[in-house]
Amino acid sequence: MATFSIRLSELMIEKEISAQNLAAVLGVHKATVHNWKRGTQIFLSKAIKVAKFFECSLDYLMGRTEFDTPFIHKDCPPFYLHFMKVLAECGVTTYRIRTDTHIDGAYFNNWKNGTDPLMPTLITIADYLKVSLDHLVGRDN
Repeated sequence: MATFSIRLSELMIEKEISAQNLAAVLGVHKATVHNWKRGTQIFLSKAIKVAKFFECSLDYLMGRTEFDTPFIHKDCPPFYLHFMKVLAECGVTTYRIRTDTHIDGAYFNNWKNGTDPLMPTLITIADYLKVSLDHLVGRDN
């Protein structure tokens, strides 16, 4: 299965867009795009912008699925509030996630205070909850 860096490179080739042009569209430095292509982790807010630009799901972008299933992506609600809603839907607590996945509990507190999550952590949680990334962040229908 592709990783984010591979998938990003594939999408850029498919759309015939340079790192410089993609960076301009996303509001980041072109070095940031190059770093992503080399494997640097990406934050949720930037991943959403990339997925929106390429009109794909976060799961496809991050390499969790091989094929993108088309659907209309909606704007995301505030992350932490939606995250807590998904946990309630799944009947899971942050304590259970911390215990079972070994994700540092400070992340949850940081997210509550507005810190942007890194995608690898969200992938771990989505895998644990057996939900899509788009559902986890409130981007699906």
